[in-house]
Amino acid sequence: RSSTGWRERMQNRRGQRPETASSYFVPQDDKQRAPGAAVCSRRLLLLVLAAATALLLQSSSTIATTLSSSSSSSSSAKSVMAATTTPPAERTVDDRLAHVETLLEELRPEPRLWTPALAPQAEVAKAKAEHASLGLLSLGGRAGDAFLVGVRASTGTVDAVSPASHPSFSYTMPLKDASVKLHWADSGRVPLPLDRTAQGFHHLGDLTLRVRKAGSAGGYSTHSTVSRKPPLATAAAEATLARDGLSSSVDASRCLTPPLPFGRGLALRREVRVAGAEATLSLTITNSDPTSGVEIGGLGLSVPFNQMFTGRSLPQVAQRCSFTEVYLGGEAGYVQVTRTTGEGPVLLVLPLRRDRREDVGAEGRSASGWRGFEGWRPLKQEDRANYDWMHEMLYEVVVVHSEAYARAEWRGAAPWAPPSSATLPPGGSATYGLRMILARDVESVGEALLAAGVPVATPLPAATLHADMTDARLHLSTPKGLEVVGSPRSDPPGCLEAAPLSGGTAAAHALRLRPVAVGRCRLTLRYRWGPAADRRGELLQFVHYNLLEPAAALLQRHGDFASTVGWLPGNGSDPWHRGPGYMGTDADADGGRGGALLYDPRVFMAGHSDESGASAPLAMSVKQLGLPSDAEVGKLEEYVHETLWAGASGRRSSFLQGADHSVRLSMLYWNDAMDKDPSGPARRALPALYDHCHKCWASCKKGRDCCYWMHCWSEEHSLETWRAYNYPHVTVGYWSLYRVARHISPPPTKRAGWRWYLEQAGRTAVAMHTFGGRGTSQWGLMVGSIFVAVLADLRREGLTALADELEAIKERRMRKWMSMLFPYGSEFPWDSTGHEEIHSWLLHDGKVADANKTVQAVLAYSTVVPHWAYCGSARRYWDFTINGKTQWGNEREFHHYGATLNAVAVLDSFRAFPERHYLLRLGACALLGHLSNIHPSGAYSMAWHGDPGLLRRDGFSGDYGPGVYGYWRSAAAYVACMPPFGWSCFLCDLAVEGEAGGGAASASAAKACDAGANLRVTPRDAFGRRAYLAPLGLTVTVEGGRLVEVELQPRGRRAVLRVAVHERARSSEASVFLEVERRDGRAPAPTSAYSCAYDEAAYPCSGRKAGAFVVPLRVGEPTRVILQASASGSAPAS
Repeated sequence: RSSTGWRERMQNRRGQRPETASSYFVPQDDKQRAPGAAVCSRRLLLLVLAAATALLLQSSSTIATTLSSSSSSSSSAKSVMAATTTPPAERTVDDRLAHVETLLEELRPEPRLWTPALAPQAEVAKAKAEHASLGLLSLGGRAGDAFLVGVRASTGTVDAVSPASHPSFSYTMPLKDASVKLHWADSGRVPLPLDRTAQGFHHLGDLTLRVRKAGSAGGYSTHSTVSRKPPLATAAAEATLARDGLSSSVDASRCLTPPLPFGRGLALRREVRVAGAEATLSLTITNSDPTSGVEIGGLGLSVPFNQMFTGRSLPQVAQRCSFTEVYLGGEAGYVQVTRTTGEGPVLLVLPLRRDRREDVGAEGRSASGWRGFEGWRPLKQEDRANYDWMHEMLYEVVVVHSEAYARAEWRGAAPWAPPSSATLPPGGSATYGLRMILARDVESVGEALLAAGVPVATPLPAATLHADMTDARLHLSTPKGLEVVGSPRSDPPGCLEAAPLSGGTAAAHALRLRPVAVGRCRLTLRYRWGPAADRRGELLQFVHYNLLEPAAALLQRHGDFASTVGWLPGNGSDPWHRGPGYMGTDADADGGRGGALLYDPRVFMAGHSDESGASAPLAMSVKQLGLPSDAEVGKLEEYVHETLWAGASGRRSSFLQGADHSVRLSMLYWNDAMDKDPSGPARRALPALYDHCHKCWASCKKGRDCCYWMHCWSEEHSLETWRAYNYPHVTVGYWSLYRVARHISPPPTKRAGWRWYLEQAGRTAVAMHTFGGRGTSQWGLMVGSIFVAVLADLRREGLTALADELEAIKERRMRKWMSMLFPYGSEFPWDSTGHEEIHSWLLHDGKVADANKTVQAVLAYSTVVPHWAYCGSARRYWDFTINGKTQWGNEREFHHYGATLNAVAVLDSFRAFPERHYLLRLGACALLGHLSNIHPSGAYSMAWHGDPGLLRRDGFSGDYGPGVYGYWRSAAAYVACMPPFGWSCFLCDLAVEGEAGGGAASASAAKACDAGANLRVTPRDAFGRRAYLAPLGLTVTVEGGRLVEVELQPRGRRAVLRVAVHERARSSEASVFLEVERRDGRAPAPTSAYSCAYDEAAYPCSGRKAGAFVVPLRVGEPTRVILQASASGSAPAS
């Protein structure tokens, strides 16, 4: 696995990260293997084989002989022999295996931090010369070093952190960059080349403190090593470089301003060190006063990594920039910095290790209050950097103490971690800081953390759980010498019950979790270092959960809310003809009961178009594809035929879509007639909108479009049809009604047949390119993966000419994508919205390597951490300023629609390559987290606010609709074998039973993923329409009914479905679609090999409909559908 060349060959050939292959093939060009590793591996393999043989044969003499011959001098081997020579009557097979696993744990090698191969000396020398030209001291960059670090001589801060393998690339913001011209605070009107050498810019290692005199009840004063006023705060003397060239230190006391208002001030020393596989940055703070103590209520270290895309092109962003993500896990927390391409190495920034001599109390805190990472604070207006929409923010990690912020800016929010403070006694000192290590790639982060002595928590299926889930687990992996102590503590108390699962080892523990309450829930885990470890005391880790109601009930509540509160009737009272239709909502209106959002001056918020205006009808259309309601379908048809589609006889200004299938920008606009009539219908309908538009319209010299660019468009502007992004939402509306009409019997649609709806979907998809042309249609579009589904159904239903037209458009767009440096373009320097459609087409066309590049790019900005808000939340940060109610500027958004749309690419890739379990975990985080956007009233929010002063849902529904689409597009019960976790079920519950016809499976069989087991799966997603059965490589999709259970027999290649009628849209039959999505060549059988029968296999499924098996449904008792692959893998006899 550590062989780069071998891994790349496997990835290029198979389009996946070769997880399983690495277990069977030995790389020949591995330069990182430790001396004697092969010998240790052979010895360990012999021990494992010997133990397994004895267990199978229950022969004590066999294992005694074998172990003696393989390692007669090994005390561990003697222990194993003693364990397995116990008479068979006294030990079961499970007892023997558990004991052998425990003893073999003693042989577990100490994991080693990864160090990349050093770049050629010429590249290293060039990077060091660049450092010198910028006034930086170079540390490391020698054989055996993981890093080349540049330390600013005048301050001791770090301004370059490069992996030794890529010395020309730095994770940090550059000190200077002539290729980027931009504005920053106080830079003047003309864009200038980036230059961060002046005062007012934060650098890695800068410090912000909030302190007060010990014992005082007053407020905290703020002090920082960054000053906005010249001159630049510099140290008393330049940093000194150690003789070995691996460390530097500086007295930075003079940098800390302003002076403390009490006592004799604080002394500050910065030290940077590169030592082999890691680099450290430490700051020692000393209280210089001999009589007064200093309380530290806030302590943060700036981590300005380079995620500023302003002024750069997409290739420049890919080559030079990174994404920064945090896990606020206490002492197990870290900051992950990933290159924008998603390629390694990945930088991990950890809390500095606590001194092993430091005393630790019962809560795992040292005398200085050390407790790891507590907060993630945006440096809003504290840094002079450009803060336009292409720069999320610079941050500081609140390394230890956040009490001062919790009492001030964050007092209106519930913080992620318990806030703390600490007191420096007179003359006392405390050292804080950061460790930096490298992971080979994003999928190796867990391995790197364990090697660094950090425990790894793995929530399965994710850190968001539904109340009806019974199979949720939390797996804990610990480094050698670290032991789990007691049971986890939940906050609020009792919100989550945790019980240990049997079969754990010294390095792995598992807990069964049961949600009790609804809402945020923090688990605090305690660990203790054993006597052999080089540390002492306890360590705290925080795992952050969000507990939700059952998914189907939650989504149906939104359907009820949208169909009442969010429904605008077509009674003629709206002068813009927006009714009948589903509208966006404000969850805060009417005392929290919510209200329709009709009045916002942002024309795309309430105009049925764009991502926000189209969101409500889009979401309700998607809902019918898995949770249908006859009443809701009726309202959708009202919207389609009376508001959306003008047809040949409709007046274009009163409809969203014209007879040529073009889609206008918005149905909300302003004109002279409205403006000049203060008592007219516009003023009567929406007085607040009239007042807002009239202010800028009345004094407009141009006569139109004089307001802010998002407000009060002219009617002519609203009728423009060039924006390709507006077409997929309308396509989904038509296509969903086609699917409902085709696969629910009798059809709930009354105003048109299924063929008309499918043709409308196809013609709208073609119009996207006709009117988008060479402009916006050349990019990947949000919800654009619907075009792939439309194309498939056009071909199934024999609409060949329309299918050929859509296919030709795809080919033209594909040529554009393939001409780009990366196949995930946007009209912006960077965006996270085009990957979903482009990846769908790439997989459709079999371009696996290019599809994998797209997925890798997603992995750069969407991470897996044991925190419900961050895990799977694809990077979004400017949408609140466009569509939100609370607008605090650029701000991290949790579970915005980008999360589930990017999960489409991630989970499509997983189903193609089901051994990439990281993708499944990431996608599950995104899907489960999405439904947390639903308010208790049923109103949807566009996202959660990530600012530590908010940490709540936004009040507006905004552009939530694409998020619902992304959830529907990937929602399924995912069943897979996930070593070392065994059989696992995502968005579902799993019961593992023994061999077919046998009893319950043993713990060891479950852990080993016994192919002879029976797997009983209960879907827990909102739709219950699909299951992905990884052992078969098979996706089963049900239309017209709901999957309530799947029984899978992997070895027998058999699946039994239980399909029930929908409560609110009862059908007499259901369609069962089969698809083999696995692309690694290991799927046991093609779809043609499967036969279908129902009711105990007594009746064959009655023919095909649009490529699907058809089975009857009945009220009260689910239909049992049996899918059986033939033994030969070929098509069964008819």
